[in-house]
Amino acid sequence: MKKQSYLGWILLLILIFFTSWLFIGNFYDQQVLSQHETFLRQKADLVIRLAADEPSLGKVIEQYTLGSEERITYMDEQGMILFDTYGDNLTETRSQRPEIKAVLQGSSIGRSIRISPTLHKELLYVALPIKEDGQLTAIIRIAEPTESFLPNANRMKQAIFLVYGIFWLILSGIILQILRRRNRPIETILPVLHKMIEEPAHPETIMQSSPEWKELYRSINLLSEQLSQTYQAYTASERQLYTLLNELTIGIFMIDAEGQLILMNGTMQEQLGLFVTSEKQPFTETITNTQLIQMIYRVSETKTFVHEEIQTANERVLDVTLRYFEEANQILAVSYDLTRIRQLEKLQKDFVGNVSHELKTPVTSLIGFTETLLDGAKEDPETLNAFLKIMQKDAYRLENLIQEIIQLSKSAAISYPIQTIDVTSQLIQIVRDYHLVIEEKQLKLTIDGPPDYSFATQIELFHPICKNLIENAVNYSLPEGEIQITFYEENGFHLQVQDFGIGIDSDEQSRIFERFYRVDKARARNSGGTGLGLAIVKDYIEILGGSIQVESHLGVGSTFHVYLPLE
Repeated sequence: MKKQSYLGWILLLILIFFTSWLFIGNFYDQQVLSQHETFLRQKADLVIRLAADEPSLGKVIEQYTLGSEERITYMDEQGMILFDTYGDNLTETRSQRPEIKAVLQGSSIGRSIRISPTLHKELLYVALPIKEDGQLTAIIRIAEPTESFLPNANRMKQAIFLVYGIFWLILSGIILQILRRRNRPIETILPVLHKMIEEPAHPETIMQSSPEWKELYRSINLLSEQLSQTYQAYTASERQLYTLLNELTIGIFMIDAEGQLILMNGTMQEQLGLFVTSEKQPFTETITNTQLIQMIYRVSETKTFVHEEIQTANERVLDVTLRYFEEANQILAVSYDLTRIRQLEKLQKDFVGNVSHELKTPVTSLIGFTETLLDGAKEDPETLNAFLKIMQKDAYRLENLIQEIIQLSKSAAISYPIQTIDVTSQLIQIVRDYHLVIEEKQLKLTIDGPPDYSFATQIELFHPICKNLIENAVNYSLPEGEIQITFYEENGFHLQVQDFGIGIDSDEQSRIFERFYRVDKARARNSGGTGLGLAIVKDYIEILGGSIQVESHLGVGSTFHVYLPLE
């Protein structure tokens, strides 16, 4: 931009220089011709006066022009040549010559510069009328070769051009210097301003000590520093805002007036099962949920609030609120994930229903047998004994159910003391509680692990985990089957309980840790199972920071893998 500005000024100065020189040169040429025209006119007047005193005009003219390059022609009132110093043989008319024509038309003088066809030279012609009593009686024309005065005039013109050129060079230099001084702050400031716009985060400083522009440069430096600080504060606030939005557990997205999706945080992308780039794009190309799209189209200036509960393709339940902001002409969406809440509500309903059902069965049995005994069956000793055994069994079952419900209701926030236990001894103690069933089914049970291995854990949680896994293995093993209990340490404590019983279908393996869920409901009821054992195992393992996996095939058996981190 700087070079183009200076080039424009230079071209303008050159144009003015040559235009003014054309005017000056033309004026100079006119002045030279005018002076010689006056000179020739004076000579012609002198010849006319001399001729008035002499009877022979030709003789006067010859004497006057003797030794000079001047040519004098004497003509009558019609322009016919009467005498010419070039030769006596010239007698034709010259009425069509410009200078003669001007005199014939009444002008007091006629002038013309042209190549003479007679002398073959460029001549300056001046014609004057000769009048008597106001009437034109003759015409006298005097001519002089331009080569006699134009070369000197041209040399003078060249000298004038040289002086004029030097003057314009000096003047142009002064003008360009003035422009440079005037543009110096602009030339200094513009690059700084461009960098400030392109890189507002980095302040620019003008290192100039010019006292003339010192205050301006100081102001620009201060502006650059303030702009940098403002931009950095803005970008920091923007980063904090986007970090906050991405850390929120609620989903947020925003749509502008053109229907472009300008913001969608990570939670909303996860809720909708989408991946959105940072570039603006139409929301219809990103959001595919038809319920949500319909909600967006329903929001307008007249209906600024829409609230609905929708279900996504990835089986999430979302509570979505859309608001229209008239000032910015934008739509803001806020989404809460209710999937877990709805699942918990369902689990709560199922839990209450299952507990009611499980409690009702033994209670009904106890009431029925009690009423039967009160109605007279107690008089029969055999019947009384049989009924009491059944009532005792149902009472124990009711007691186990209540204890397991109490265990499930314990908060994970309760922290039990860490105790070091001998794992082998703990497992043997649990197995002894089921020796009657093991002997009845003729099961082969083995415990394999490092001898005298000690493990530090919360015994109140570790014991129920082992107890329920071993109990399930005993209950669901086939007669004369085998149970293998293995434990070892490898980046944590590992426990495996394997049976070769009825096994679990692959479709049911994801549900066995649900409360009151039974794989074989008839077998579970006959064995006194409540459907809470594996739910307790999973909850306690998660409290201890571990994990559990199951491998099972129908008719082959099941293997439960437990991992617990070292305390």
